[in-house]
Amino acid sequence: MTRIAVVGCGAWGRNLIRTCAELNVLGAVVDTDPIAAQREATAWTVPALPLAQALDDPRLDAMVIAAPAPAHAALCRLALDHGKDVLVEKPLASDLAEAEALAAHVARSDRVFMIGHLLRHHPAFEALAAIVARGEIGALRYIAASRLSLGRVRTHENAFLSLSPHDVSMILALADAAPISVEATGGAFVTPGVADEVHADLGFPGGLHAHIAASWLSPFKEQKLVVVGEVGALVFDDVRPWPEKLMRRDQTVTPIEGVPIASGSEPRFVDLLAEPPLTREIRHFVQCCQTRTAPLTGIDEAIRVQRVLEQVQYQLNHCPDQRRT
Repeated sequence: MTRIAVVGCGAWGRNLIRTCAELNVLGAVVDTDPIAAQREATAWTVPALPLAQALDDPRLDAMVIAAPAPAHAALCRLALDHGKDVLVEKPLASDLAEAEALAAHVARSDRVFMIGHLLRHHPAFEALAAIVARGEIGALRYIAASRLSLGRVRTHENAFLSLSPHDVSMILALADAAPISVEATGGAFVTPGVADEVHADLGFPGGLHAHIAASWLSPFKEQKLVVVGEVGALVFDDVRPWPEKLMRRDQTVTPIEGVPIASGSEPRFVDLLAEPPLTREIRHFVQCCQTRTAPLTGIDEAIRVQRVLEQVQYQLNHCPDQRRT
């Protein structure tokens, strides 16, 4: 049986620890704060170990890394060097160069390596992607993703890097291609140089266009993915209750006497299995560890997303309208 050490007992780390415990794969917890580590260890009846001891423990097969983002790459290398399979939370690295160096490290190992792009495991996105793959809404025309809320304002990474990697991952999966153009603008209002709201536009071969909006200064919460095709549209709205998370509508635009006329059916909700995506993600990681198969979101996926994040960051750094950054 796979035994996992979760590295990082912060807000998201606690969710990972709980989920690993529920799946009966939690073997230990690790944190630089011994009080935080002991709290989780006591709650789930596992040992709280120093990092070095967890790395050397042969009873621990894998590590789930949820430490602060700047430490991700170094912790991944340590885990791989000690023969551990790895699931690391996004972002993979601080920049593309660090991510590519880590990818080379992964290639030299025989370990399972997975990036935590959680929403790829969400039942609503899985159903949406299946509908798109079957061609039921026709060729894709555009995708719009929004991740807006008030709070968790960060000072070391901008809103896009913090909020939008999941959206980038979903969009790249649907497009099945890398973007041929990336444009982005943003504004920093709280911390100089750290954009609090970002808008990015991605262009793909064949004319598909995607827009991504991220902000932690919005007065309302929105987590939405809108996918529009030639003969239909899908809306994944993660703020809504489970029965309403995925909406589908048939719609077309038909020229009548030279005038384009839009028409559509009544929207309807798609039936979903109401299972937490984090449970599905951890279960998938464990299955990959046990069967030695490549995960859905492996190192290649991580690099593809990191490239887009780097392009957006470059645009923000050179954005003439971002005067407050």
